[in-house]
Amino acid sequence: MTVAGDIAMDTVWDADTVRVTGDIAVLHPATLTVAAGARVVFEDHNTLTVHGRLLAIGTSCDPILFTADEPGAYAADSTTAGSWGGIRFPWTRADTGESRLEWCTLEHAKGVTGDALGGAITVAGFSNLLVRNSVFRSNTAVYGGAVACTHQASPWFVNCRFEGNTTLWHGSAVYAEYGWPRLVACTFAGNVVDNGNQYERTGVIHNHIGKPITTGSVIWDNVSPYYLPGEVVECKPFYTTYSCIEEGLEGTGNIDTDPLYAGLAFGDLSPVPWSPCVDAGPPDTALLRLPATDLSGAPRVAGDRVDMGCYEPAVVTGIAPETTALALAPPSPNPSRDECTLSFTLAADADVELTLHDVAGRRVRVLGNGRRTAGGHSIRWDGRNESGDRVAAGIYFARLSAEGLGTACGKIVLIR
Repeated sequence: MTVAGDIAMDTVWDADTVRVTGDIAVLHPATLTVAAGARVVFEDHNTLTVHGRLLAIGTSCDPILFTADEPGAYAADSTTAGSWGGIRFPWTRADTGESRLEWCTLEHAKGVTGDALGGAITVAGFSNLLVRNSVFRSNTAVYGGAVACTHQASPWFVNCRFEGNTTLWHGSAVYAEYGWPRLVACTFAGNVVDNGNQYERTGVIHNHIGKPITTGSVIWDNVSPYYLPGEVVECKPFYTTYSCIEEGLEGTGNIDTDPLYAGLAFGDLSPVPWSPCVDAGPPDTALLRLPATDLSGAPRVAGDRVDMGCYEPAVVTGIAPETTALALAPPSPNPSRDECTLSFTLAADADVELTLHDVAGRRVRVLGNGRRTAGGHSIRWDGRNESGDRVAAGIYFARLSAEGLGTACGKIVLIR
């Protein structure tokens, strides 16, 4: 199915693949419905602008994908190659009903032209939008790598995952300028500030004279060159509650403790059962519009209380397993500019492999393999990939596997 141009009457995109060959504008009062399981592929840096209504409602088994035609050409920079222009709600009228995106993945979108706002979604002066159980990954913008909200816009983002998005100036995931986005039970990891300025204050959520309302979310393992650590900027404690925020923020129920992702390097952002985020979300969820299931399809509340973030662990227990057979020490130094040392201990002789991965789980380099004796060992990484090229700044993961002893992972933050 090939589409382009204005949509002036109610329309359904019901095809395995919908190819977008030009800018799309959904005119008021028309409704565009995207069928579950559809792949919406933009052939160029085109936008989907909604003046009417958008209903893109997938399922856990048949999600909807919004992506670019040539994702291999995508890079987290100011070019438009390998990207599309995102979904825009510019002063959209609310009298056509609520727009909704559920079980959608939005990737490789860029806001680097025009107002340079919001890689995947920009909302201006409009609030009748619900985005739920959706994934924002590998999007880029000057302001708001994944999402930008302006002019009193207050859309809902519920149980969403923001990972690997990039800002070229402010807000690696979300930018709010005179806006009130509601961020409920979301997880933010691996998002990058790439402005190259250690004195320009920004973070994952950047607020400029607005009030982002964040509750029950996890904001951890993101990257910024700003010389003072912190994940959120100018976000008021009164509106930020029951969230796990790296470097902390005052506010009811907030914690500053490693959420213990089950395996960020391999795409698993669920908490381990003994995570401090388990049963630590908002106690009253009546008005939070939470879905029945989390992003993995598991019940959204799997214990006495909803967990922080967009996942619930499969089993709720407060007991951590013993891991004495294999231990991987924190990298040193960490953060690192060029080199760091990885040390590990084996309880017995074993065949060992130590590999390095990026936040998408792709293997970057094999740092060591072969037989190792029981006891302590160290391997140095020089900040280069398998081809000998220097890798970009960001978060990387070391994975140590030892035959008969198990596996262990460690995080490396590389700055340039």
